[in-house]
Amino acid sequence: MSKIITIAHQKGGVGKSTLALNLSYRFSHDVKIALTDVDPQGTIMNLKGLVEDFDIINFDNVKKLKKSEYDVVFIDSPPYIIETIQPIFEESDFVLVPTKVGVPDIMAISTTIDLIKKAQKKNKNLKAAIVLNMLKPNVKIKEQAIEQLKKYDLPILSSIHDRISYGSSFLNGGVISSNDKQAKDEIEKLSNEILNLL
Repeated sequence: MSKIITIAHQKGGVGKSTLALNLSYRFSHDVKIALTDVDPQGTIMNLKGLVEDFDIINFDNVKKLKKSEYDVVFIDSPPYIIETIQPIFEESDFVLVPTKVGVPDIMAISTTIDLIKKAQKKNKNLKAAIVLNMLKPNVKIKEQAIEQLKKYDLPILSSIHDRISYGSSFLNGGVISSNDKQAKDEIEKLSNEILNLL
C-alpha cells in the first residue's frame, strides 16, 4: 500500500506546488515516488516528462493511488476547496498544510483544518501538520503566527524560508541538488519530521 501525502491549503500563493515538488525530490532519494496534481491549473502536470527523479502521474482516484506501485504518492491540491478534497483527505496518511505568516493566510487555514479534522473522524490514522512556508526573516511575526496556529492543535513543523533557490527548483532537481545549503537543510529536516509523524 502506498503512503499518501497531501499538500493542502485553501489559499493560493502559499507555495504548495514548490513544497510538493521539493519533498518529492528529497523522498525520491530513498523510496519510489510519484507526484500528482488535483489542481486544474496543472502546475505539477506541466512538468510531466521534464522530471527524471520520480514519476508525475495523472490523478484518477485516490483509492487507486493507495494500491499503486509507489512507496509514497504526493498530491498537490488547488488554491481553493474542491468537493473531491474530502475523500482525498480521508484516504491520505498525512496532510501537510503550508501557510505564509500573513493575517489572510492564517485566517484562511481554518477551513482546511476543519476538513482535516472531519476526515480524521473517518480515518483515525490520518496525521496532519502545519509548516510556515516562504518565511521572511522576521522573528516577531513568526512567533505571532505560531501563537495563532497553536489553537488548531496540530504539530507545527520546521519552517521553510523564502529563498531564491526554491523558485528555481522546478527544473533543476529541487533544492536538494542545489548549492543552497540552508534550503537543503530545511527540506531535509522537514522530510524527517514528516517521516517521524507517519
